[in-house]
Amino acid sequence: MVRQNVNSEKYSVSADPVVSTYSDWTHRHVWKDDGERMRRPVFIVGIHRRSGTNFLADAICLTSRFSLPVPLYEDYLLQYSNMLVEYVQLTAHEQYEKRFTEKPEAYSECRRLMLRSIGDGLLAFLRSYVADGYRILTKTPDPWNLVNFFALFPDALLIIIVRDGRDCVESAKWAFPGRSYIYWMTTWAANARTILNFLNRVSPHHQGQIIVTRYEELLSDDSEMERILEFIGCCPRDYPWDAFHALPVRGSTFFKGEKETLHWQPVNKTKDFQPVGRWKKWSWWLRWNFKRVAGRELAALGYTW
Repeated sequence: MVRQNVNSEKYSVSADPVVSTYSDWTHRHVWKDDGERMRRPVFIVGIHRRSGTNFLADAICLTSRFSLPVPLYEDYLLQYSNMLVEYVQLTAHEQYEKRFTEKPEAYSECRRLMLRSIGDGLLAFLRSYVADGYRILTKTPDPWNLVNFFALFPDALLIIIVRDGRDCVESAKWAFPGRSYIYWMTTWAANARTILNFLNRVSPHHQGQIIVTRYEELLSDDSEMERILEFIGCCPRDYPWDAFHALPVRGSTFFKGEKETLHWQPVNKTKDFQPVGRWKKWSWWLRWNFKRVAGRELAALGYTW
């Protein structure tokens, strides 16, 4: 068993307050009072490709209560969800609004119900790829159109996993050749803003349905996985911690085992698996550019220099 050493001082107390709220136990009382907790589907959304969604999904599946939608694995249901929102808005405006001329609240409920019903259909679609008896667990590496999440899936649980943008960029640059460092810095920063904007607009009704976790903390601190288990309605005492500590690596840019190209087959961890801090080998020019492009977003998520 190889554990990754991560310096706990890496995280800054100057993070955006809303990020801190969803990164701790603030809403634990809501989790415990939720009678439907153990039946809710769970969505994992990453800040960016190479942020640890595979690792987190593998860790949750160790509970033996969840299954990914096979062979889809990643759902991307939000990627073009703006089209669904527009469809509901246009259809309701042109065909239904005239039926509620004196009841604007009922018209708003009509639009809400229509969009939720589309989301229910998408969940049924995922369910068709999940074995009977298992809860839905699904993931997407990027937070595209995250603002539409609860409009489509108002009963779902959402885990947002973030990772130091510098390590995300370093990994993406070499995993997906053909794009520059600046390109990946820009996309990471844009995705971070998407998450920050979403968290700052969450309705109080849904605050107990979201947590934010850091990839680095999952590698270094079992209490972070305990928090996730409680959030999804599982008991940490029943969790196979030995299996968690021995989870193989899948989809690593740099730790591929005997293969030379990027793949998602499991590779047993060794001391050579060091996913945190690869950016520290960067030149001053790369560091300066990242701080220029994404420095504010990095700090808002609680990372320091």
